[in-house]
Amino acid sequence: MAAGAGAGTESVRALARVAEPGPLVAMKLQAVLLRSTAKEGTDLLDIVTILLDPIARDAALAQLSMCDPVIAHDAALHARRWFTSQAARTLSRIRAVGGGVDRDDIALVAELIESATSR
Repeated sequence: MAAGAGAGTESVRALARVAEPGPLVAMKLQAVLLRSTAKEGTDLLDIVTILLDPIARDAALAQLSMCDPVIAHDAALHARRWFTSQAARTLSRIRAVGGGVDRDDIALVAELIESATSR
């Protein structure tokens, strides 16, 4: 029985298109450049959340490892900027929007993206 269907009613199927974790991480890495300070924090927190989640992480890293080399290079470039070169700034932006992450989390995200995007 479909959600919301009761006895004697027909079931309804719906297709919901959702973003895949790998492309979402790649998009958010690049989007940070054009965002307001608050949106920077939420985009960066989204990336960290995806890559620290055991299920989403595996899918995201698999997708990043198979993406076009140009996209992989771009993602690696932005990941180094946000999670290595500007790690303290990134941590500050994430904490400003309520993210409970630490420097080790930021370093892990940098390592995971670097590994998945190296060609």
